[in-house]
Amino acid sequence: MLCRREHLFNVLKNRNFFALWIGQIVSQFGDRLAQMGLVGIYLTHTRGVSVANSVPLMRNLFFFSTLPVLIFTPVAGVYIDRWSRRNTLIVTDFLRAGLVLLIPLFGIYSGNIKYVYVVIFLIFSATCFFTPAKSAFIPNLVKKEELLAANSLSNITRMIAMIGGVAAGGFIVARLGTTLSFILDSISFVISGWAIGFVQIKGNPIARNDSTDLFKKVGEDFIQGISFIRKNREILLLAINLFILMAASGLAYVLVTVLITKGLGLGTEGLGTAAVSLGAGMILGSLVYGQFGASLKKNSVIVGGMLAAGICALTLGGSKSISYLLVGVFLIGFIAAIIMIAANTLCQEITPDNFRGRVFASLEIIINSSFLLFVWMAGVLGTHYPLSLIFYGIGVALLIYAGGITLIRGVKRVA
Repeated sequence: MLCRREHLFNVLKNRNFFALWIGQIVSQFGDRLAQMGLVGIYLTHTRGVSVANSVPLMRNLFFFSTLPVLIFTPVAGVYIDRWSRRNTLIVTDFLRAGLVLLIPLFGIYSGNIKYVYVVIFLIFSATCFFTPAKSAFIPNLVKKEELLAANSLSNITRMIAMIGGVAAGGFIVARLGTTLSFILDSISFVISGWAIGFVQIKGNPIARNDSTDLFKKVGEDFIQGISFIRKNREILLLAINLFILMAASGLAYVLVTVLITKGLGLGTEGLGTAAVSLGAGMILGSLVYGQFGASLKKNSVIVGGMLAAGICALTLGGSKSISYLLVGVFLIGFIAAIIMIAANTLCQEITPDNFRGRVFASLEIIINSSFLLFVWMAGVLGTHYPLSLIFYGIGVALLIYAGGITLIRGVKRVA
């Protein structure tokens, strides 16, 4: 059944989903302000440093924001299936509101970037509980036939927030200073937690309250999540595809940021412009797929998107100016939105509710371990090879992988 226009927007009439949706608009807007604040700290600490030698610092910022996923996500998934998902979202919002205020204290006023890494690690440790709780919570708020619409609107929310937040953040950091971006992010977390407080639902519909020591159950339940992925062919293929995509993303995310801010010398305002282009592509992709994508096979959509992403990576390798780069970034945003909506919806549809938190948490580990590994590799490759050559390598690798899957499927159909 197609996700018709009325379904796409009628889901906002659901008061519980609307409260979550509004909270995320504000919170994600603030996150993008803080992201630009981190770029401002990066530029401050690499003033007078060459592009190649500045890559490791940017790499470290991304690395310490991803490392908590590998440490805490297994625990998070197990507890999310037992705790109230609503309360988990509220507590982590307020916790991050306090932590984010420490970033300017250490990154600007103490001048020791190592303390910033610690705070980033703590903030994203809290996010490890928030993200899978939110993904697992949405199906508790909407009907099954509204899932695609709800996921599309959630993705659109994230992209609108990214466009507005990064554009505003680029201006704020460049003209008004870095500290203000973190203060506004803290306020946004408070507003998000307050909005989610209006969600009226009694815990998880099938939440478990075992008296067993939960710490002893962490390993068992995490293994169950991985086992479910391994035994379900669709989710296993999804996990492999997402691993490959996040490997490419880990490299590209670091290197595009360095290319724009240092390579082209455009700073935070230039990065804001690129983010607007990326966000516009993602919003359009979300709308198009949300309206017309329900009749398409989701695994085919993901593989087709990987082929298109490979072509776009090749265009980034040839970027000589900001205008050329903006076109490639827009197309990548369009493709990425479609892939992520298809992947998220596929996983929600075929995973039982009592396993959903663990499966989402397990997928988070898989994709973020890939992202983390290749973020680190970006710091190594970026100091030894031209950025254009690395982008060409990403494009060729995606084309070979996705093209191979397409060829194998074609042969199986003929056979």
